[in-house]
Amino acid sequence: MRKCYLSVLLLGLFFCPLLHAQSKGYEKSIEVGYAVGIGKYNNDIVNLSMINGYRINNNFYAGLGVGVGYSNAITYVDVKNGITNETRAEAFLIPIFAHLKANLTNGNISPFFSFNVGYTIDVNSYLKDAPGLMLQPNFGVDFRLNEKTSVYGLIGLNLQHFDYVYTYNLGTTSSNWEVTPKSELFKSIDLKIGFKF
Repeated sequence: MRKCYLSVLLLGLFFCPLLHAQSKGYEKSIEVGYAVGIGKYNNDIVNLSMINGYRINNNFYAGLGVGVGYSNAITYVDVKNGITNETRAEAFLIPIFAHLKANLTNGNISPFFSFNVGYTIDVNSYLKDAPGLMLQPNFGVDFRLNEKTSVYGLIGLNLQHFDYVYTYNLGTTSSNWEVTPKSELFKSIDLKIGFKF
């Protein structure tokens, strides 16, 4: 029994220096990332975001973010004689989103879950034609440098709404096409590095 108490004491002494409470209050962070498109039709996105918010306690943080991004986005998909051709156009994206973050521990190395939900605007299109809804569930790890600053990495699923036109040649004549407007949540794996200060 004495060995058990001694072991717990030694573990406590070892891990205590790793445990630091995060201070409540205003926090801001900058993230840079790349979203790799997955699925039959997809878009890759390069992005940079700034998030401002409030740390409620050691584990929970809520904020608002705005970013800039670039994608060579699908605008048309043409299928003729079994051959698919994609037409793409530059999309300069501005996502505006709410950000929630839950740290699982309070140590210098702290895993977390975060979630972004918002709306994305393409500066090359009218607002009614904007990409629209954005959802991003993420998992990451904070590496605390001191009480106020940390660097972190995260991986997540980026679900971004995009519209495109799908055309399919019915094969009877060269001008006999079925044209269908499509509206989808495109999926991508999002990799980001951030700095909180």
